[in-house]
Amino acid sequence: MSKLAVIDIGTNSIHMVLAEILPDASFKILDRFKDMTRLGNGVFATRRLSDESMARAMNVLKTLVTLARNKGFERIIAVATSAVREAQNGGEFVAMIQEQIGLRVRVISGVEEARLIFLGVKHSIALPDGPTLVVDIGGGSVELIVGNRDGLMHGTSLKLGAIRLTEQCLPKTPPSQSMMRTLETVVTTHLRDAIGSFKMKKFHSLVATSGMAGNVGEVVHLRQTGRPLPQHNLATVLLKHIRSLEAEL
Repeated sequence: MSKLAVIDIGTNSIHMVLAEILPDASFKILDRFKDMTRLGNGVFATRRLSDESMARAMNVLKTLVTLARNKGFERIIAVATSAVREAQNGGEFVAMIQEQIGLRVRVISGVEEARLIFLGVKHSIALPDGPTLVVDIGGGSVELIVGNRDGLMHGTSLKLGAIRLTEQCLPKTPPSQSMMRTLETVVTTHLRDAIGSFKMKKFHSLVATSGMAGNVGEVVHLRQTGRPLPQHNLATVLLKHIRSLEAEL
C-alpha cells in the first residue's frame, strides 16, 4: 500500500486530500484539509494574481505540504485551475511554488478539470445507464459533464464561477435588481449555449459537486427539517425545494 497527497489550488479555496492507495488500485481517504484563500480575487478583471493573494496561497501551501510530509506522504500531486490558468502571471506563481516549496504544480485545462470531476463522481456513486448531468460550480468556472456508468460522454468548462460572476455582475452589496437581471442573463445565455451543444437533451439525473452545491443542500435541508444536514456527500435535494428557495431570494 502507498500513500498519496493531492492538492487542488482553486480560485476560491485550496484543498488537500490524504489517501491510501490499496492493492486493487482503489483508495481510502484518510484526511481532508481546506482553506478559503480566495487566490482569484480580482484576477478576472486585472488578468493577474495579486501579490497579497499569492502570499496567502503560498503560506497555505507551505503548511499543507509540511503537514503531508510530516505524516509520511512523500508523493504529492498538485493541480491548479481557473485563476492560475487565466492569470498572465500564473506561470510565475507556479515557478515560485516550485522554488520555495519544492512542489511541482500542473495547471490543467477546463476540459481536463471536467474529466477529473467526472472520474470523482463515477468513483463515489453508482451511475445509471442513462445520461447523468454533473455540475461543478467553482470560483472561476463551472464544469458541465455528461456521462453514465460506461464513462464520459461530454465535458465542457464555462466562465461562470462564483467569484468571476460576483466581480463582473455584482459590484455592490446588496445587489440591485438591475445587477441581478444582468447576472441571470449572463448565466442563462452561457448555459443555454452549452447545453444546446450536447447531443442528448434529457438526463436521468443531476449530480452537483463542490462547496457551492453543499451550501445549497444545507440551506434546503435546514428549511425543510429545521436541522443541519448530517453530511453533504450523497445528500439528495428535490428540485421543487430549490425553486422554492430561489423564489424567496
